[in-house]
Amino acid sequence: MKTPEGEPELVKVGYRDIRIEWVAPDFRTDELTDCYGQYKSREGLIQIQHNLCGQEKSNTLLHEVMHACAYGSGLNQANGPLKEEDAEELTINQLSNYLMGVFRDNPWFLDYLKKNIEKDL
Repeated sequence: MKTPEGEPELVKVGYRDIRIEWVAPDFRTDELTDCYGQYKSREGLIQIQHNLCGQEKSNTLLHEVMHACAYGSGLNQANGPLKEEDAEELTINQLSNYLMGVFRDNPWFLDYLKKNIEKDL
């Protein structure tokens, strides 16, 4: 599927460029039939259902980027705090949901971060 107009195709997470694909669920292959998105670390790929509403799209992208962060930082490796798949999913889900709430309830927050992120001490 072609990337819908205005949607990102790439996100840099740590050392890695992660492609973003906007896809339709596929019931024959069971791709994205039980979730809105997924991160495929070996492929460097985030897949997100193409027809989500804005809130779900934003939340899903943040959620999958956080999975990429957990993978890239080794938090889900053996002996890591998120080594169990259920622990990783629960942690990422809760943090991404709460962060989206912070962003939504405080419209100034993201602009403030963007404005100050490059300022010297």
